Amino acid sequence: MISVATWPISAQARDVAAQRWQPDHPVTRPRRRGERGTTGLERQTRLAIDIGGEQVHLRRLEAQEGLGTPFTALVDVVAPLGEVDLLPHLGKPVAIEIVQDGVRQRHFHGLMVAGEYLHEDGAGFHYRLTLRPWTQLLAGNRRHAIYQDRTVVDIIKAVLDDSGVAKADYGRLAQPRTPRPYCVQYGESDFAFISRLMEEEGIYYFFRHERDEHVMVLCDDPGAHQKGNPAALVFNPQSGSMSNANTRNLAVNDLHSWHERVATTAQARVTMRDWNFTKADRPLEIAETDEARHPSDDGEVYVWPGRYAQESAGRPLGKVALQAERAERVLYTGESQAMGVGTGSLLSVTQHPNDRFNDAYLVVRTHHVVAAEAHRSGGGGGDSRVTFEAIPAATPFRSPLRSPRPVVSGPETAVVTGPSGEEIYTDEYARVKVRFHWDRADTPGERATCWIRVSQTGGLGNLILPRVGHEVIVDFLHGDPDRPIVTGRVFNSLNMPVYPLPQHKTRALWRTKRYGKAGDSGGAMALDTGAPGANELRFEDKGGAEEVFLHAERDMNLRVRRSESHHVGLDREIRVGHDHSEEVKNNQKGKIGASRTVHVAKDDTLEVGQALKIKAGTTIDIEAGTKITLKVGDTRIVVDPTAIDMKAALKALLKAGLQIEVKSTLTTVKGDGMLTLKGGMTMINT
Repeated sequence: MISVATWPISAQARDVAAQRWQPDHPVTRPRRRGERGTTGLERQTRLAIDIGGEQVHLRRLEAQEGLGTPFTALVDVVAPLGEVDLLPHLGKPVAIEIVQDGVRQRHFHGLMVAGEYLHEDGAGFHYRLTLRPWTQLLAGNRRHAIYQDRTVVDIIKAVLDDSGVAKADYGRLAQPRTPRPYCVQYGESDFAFISRLMEEEGIYYFFRHERDEHVMVLCDDPGAHQKGNPAALVFNPQSGSMSNANTRNLAVNDLHSWHERVATTAQARVTMRDWNFTKADRPLEIAETDEARHPSDDGEVYVWPGRYAQESAGRPLGKVALQAERAERVLYTGESQAMGVGTGSLLSVTQHPNDRFNDAYLVVRTHHVVAAEAHRSGGGGGDSRVTFEAIPAATPFRSPLRSPRPVVSGPETAVVTGPSGEEIYTDEYARVKVRFHWDRADTPGERATCWIRVSQTGGLGNLILPRVGHEVIVDFLHGDPDRPIVTGRVFNSLNMPVYPLPQHKTRALWRTKRYGKAGDSGGAMALDTGAPGANELRFEDKGGAEEVFLHAERDMNLRVRRSESHHVGLDREIRVGHDHSEEVKNNQKGKIGASRTVHVAKDDTLEVGQALKIKAGTTIDIEAGTKITLKVGDTRIVVDPTAIDMKAALKALLKAGLQIEVKSTLTTVKGDGMLTLKGGMTMINT
């Protein structure tokens, strides 16, 4: 621990100092004009610093602070007792207490991040120490991390809590925050990451220095700031104009100088536009405008993409961007010896002859210089001053958007993920989630990333979803790590091509994989495809073996709205493992150039609604093993192996152009009512 304290003083002196630390004490209250201040001879700044048991004296402190930026303090010390090894003290805290006229004005607290040997003289060994806030420790790392459905404040808290070194005060944040669905820290240091987020959403900070720590105070509204100590400075330019330090009228709370600077930004309007595919009928555009203060104060900043998915989320971003451009259009610079003036505090100017300057201001930057008296002589007044910049207290301060956004230089690969036990994980937009190779978090698969759209080969309905475990190519819109998109798929050692290569290099195919358990096949005949549980369309381009192969693992449905044509150059074979049904709503025609053979193992039924015509060029053979029946109404002919039974409901007519011959061993012609035999010549041979 590196600590800084005043030289030891008696208890009585401490009591006197405590009494003087009162609002009505001339040092702490604004001095009335004409009231004589404390002279340089009366003001003592005698400080000591202890480094690892080695006593050193503080000779000079120069500290620069600003809203939304880390402070830097340069501390010149002298070690009168011998050389000091500074290396073991790097990264350790240093506390400095500034006391003017026995009254504590403020602390400076920081980490020693650098030490420099300057020279040696009769006073001892001289060193210069560089103090920075704990943000310095967060600026040296690089991380990749994903945050989902969190506000920027929640993300900042997570990063700072994880650092283990940060001290932050969030109590002054007042603006509502919209959660960010997906936010990536991509190769950025922790400090660069949170700085970027704060700048985008109008959050800034200053450091509250205490005896044992320095605390980052986050703000986002003018109302977040409090009056400083001192709360007001008296304008007294003569207090700093005379060269003789012994005769100067030096009141601590004097304002030696006050300057106003006005500058144009020429930007009075910020327009942002973005596009959300879930609202694809229109772009999302917002515009924020401020009142023009002079003729050229009307420029527009047009931002694309705005990086928001809802207009309600874009408006605060546009407002912050405009305020950042215009926050310091009117800037004031002052100088005083009031060491209590601090960045982030409210300060009033009083007794300025130009009454419009007698107002309240927000201190946005400070430059403190504190020089202690000569150590060897023990006398002489220290030269202490603070220069500061301020804006009107009612003006919202916003840090400039200076932190660069990470830009992904090209696509990368990731592995599709999902809930445990799930193989296909998607949403209504056919999006998937992935786990990037750089992601070290143990986030469950369904929370690894946001939903990511998947590029398909056609936009009119083509759909092939990557499965969990597949490696995909991920690109980023505008190089933004917050906007990934899947553009392709690749094989790896866990997901190899389905046919060994280069053996089957002439094959192109689409193959799927069964999802879930196989259903009841309904007695379907097993097909040995070598890829159970897969649908496949395969093209073989090997010379002499060209083939188009189509396999449906279960059912196949082919629908043709109008016509379908098939042309087979050689043979065609169809095998059906179970039933075959076919329906033709109108006519069916068929033509066979040679023979046709049909084998029906059991029954064959042909039903014709009207006429049936069978025609053969030469012969027709109909053969049955037991019986042939021809039937029309009640008239029938039955043929079996032993007889032909012919029956007509009313009349049977047997007619020939030349001759009819009935011949058998026994012939009976019988008429129950009447028998008529008639001919041009009738011969009966008995």
